[in-house]
Amino acid sequence: MRNEASYYPEIQAFIEAQLRSNFLASNRRELFVYWGIGELKTNLQRIISEHPNKCACAAKFAKRVPPLSLDIFALITDGNKFELLILEVKLVKSAGLGEWSQLVGYCLVSGAKYGLLINVDSGGSPRLTQMLHTERHISHIQTIVNDELREHLFGFMQWNSTTHNFEYSNLGFIKSLSELSKRLASEFATG
Repeated sequence: MRNEASYYPEIQAFIEAQLRSNFLASNRRELFVYWGIGELKTNLQRIISEHPNKCACAAKFAKRVPPLSLDIFALITDGNKFELLILEVKLVKSAGLGEWSQLVGYCLVSGAKYGLLINVDSGGSPRLTQMLHTERHISHIQTIVNDELREHLFGFMQWNSTTHNFEYSNLGFIKSLSELSKRLASEFATG
């Protein structure tokens, strides 16, 4: 019987391939994706020290971000700008509001713009599914921190461990990896 952490490598590889391919096609240049598992602050600092030419743009952010124990995160950069994607991976019968709230909390505290809740081989609870359909504001949150507007965009997806592919639930603001890729491409278009 596999545990949730055993799915991290295949989920990471799939997401990275999709993001890089879509970015290259739309922006005609390379996007770099660096992964961390576990504590955010230490892993960000490690990534920056291992890839200083591509990740120096995140150094100031890495100094101020609090230590958070995450499942997986990706530092996505073109060398000039960066975005942080947090993945909360679950292996439960049905992911509920508790799992969603955990992801939202991590993104709000860290300042990450993008967050995906991924349940392996199962979907969301009826209550979470209904809330994501009717309460759209819980997947597109805006905050003001130090007079700066921050936007946080979330999605819920299911990982099929047999096909090694995502099954999109159409839940949340980010409905697919393609949509996430388009948003990232527009973020980095001016970089």
